[in-house]
Amino acid sequence: MKIAILGFGKSGKSVLDALLEKKQDEVFVFDDSKLPEKPNFFGGESAKLFFEMDFDLVVVSPGIPKHHPFIKYAKEKNMNIISELEFGFRLAKCKIIAVTGTNGKSTTVKLIYNILKKSGKKALMCGNYGLPLTKAAKVSSLLDYLVVEVSSFQLEFIDTFKPYIAIILNITQDHLSWHGSFEEYTKTKLKIAKNLTNDEYLIRNLDENYTVNAPNVIGFSAVKEDAQAKITQKNVIINFGKHFEIENTKLIGMHNMQNIAAASLACLICEIPKDTIKEVAMNQETLPHRLEYVCEIEGVKFYNDSKSTNIDSVRKAIESFENKQNIVVILGGKHKGESYANLMDLLTQVAGVVVFGEDRGKILSELHKLKPIPLPAVNVKGAVIAAFHIAKPGDIVLFSPGGSSFDQFKNFEERGEAFRAECLSFKEEYDKAPRL
Repeated sequence: MKIAILGFGKSGKSVLDALLEKKQDEVFVFDDSKLPEKPNFFGGESAKLFFEMDFDLVVVSPGIPKHHPFIKYAKEKNMNIISELEFGFRLAKCKIIAVTGTNGKSTTVKLIYNILKKSGKKALMCGNYGLPLTKAAKVSSLLDYLVVEVSSFQLEFIDTFKPYIAIILNITQDHLSWHGSFEEYTKTKLKIAKNLTNDEYLIRNLDENYTVNAPNVIGFSAVKEDAQAKITQKNVIINFGKHFEIENTKLIGMHNMQNIAAASLACLICEIPKDTIKEVAMNQETLPHRLEYVCEIEGVKFYNDSKSTNIDSVRKAIESFENKQNIVVILGGKHKGESYANLMDLLTQVAGVVVFGEDRGKILSELHKLKPIPLPAVNVKGAVIAAFHIAKPGDIVLFSPGGSSFDQFKNFEERGEAFRAECLSFKEEYDKAPRL
């Protein structure tokens, strides 16, 4: 076969490695960025040679949007287009638990993995979390499960992808510039369930208003009494074959109770003992950059929620704390399309708001009715200092930007590390300062 790989990040590289190992296909690599000078590698300007060629199979990396000229050309020529997720699935030799959703994917993947590991099962985390699925598939014959974090970008070009357990945590507005509309975004997310049969399971949030066709649907809910998992702000009650409660967890907030519910239901399907599920869920630590406690300065606690890259994640972060009037929120980053005005019902209850980053002017404009007026800051350092001056002892400074990190950083991790560093640096300077 003549195969094209679009995009040469870690996903594209894993596909190339797998194909070269087979030594059966003629493989070409294309990327908008410059590539190493190797046979069949076309990067930058030379990538335009793609438009002069034809391929039996085109494997798309997650970073290539569906409106990219390469994709449009491949569709016009009726080439077979699949995602790296689909490619990796075809190589996998064990059961797959696939987790998608706008928020909470990584936490849920980690929790499922930790429960499986504690029970003695052999598992590996992959997809958006860690290794690409294609790379993880190479060792899958030695495993019981692959726990895969799946983004909407990866689901765009699936064909036969069919996990043993598919999980849809939530679907709220995000990546609108990529997908074009919330309807298209939702449609792409729901593709995770399109191939499920009576042998597979779908776990979903029953409180969300979308229709998905799957034979075995298991749900969690905050309002439906007959749900297999009932959630509140502080606990999860499981009623799925076994009946038990999970409470006093280190993970806080309703959104994390959803994550715990989904992970627990998945592990019950995998016949993991309820005591193991409870033990691991109760002791699961928050992942970095997700409501992560950083430090305390003069009675003001700082929390890093840099993973917050959409409006819904800001809402969930604020709602995770009981006393909203004691929260100073830091918003900002690169605007992603949904108005920050959609947070007005919550922002009118908090102690104050600071807005930083490239699109601070646009965000401040959307919040022009908010009183007291939000304070602007150019960067994270300025935001930390401004938030501290608004806060009083007993308050919380919540860094939950709601925008992408690409205005000033490579990713949300780098942004979160910058926030943590600025907090600790400010604390050190403040502690050294003479007191009057």
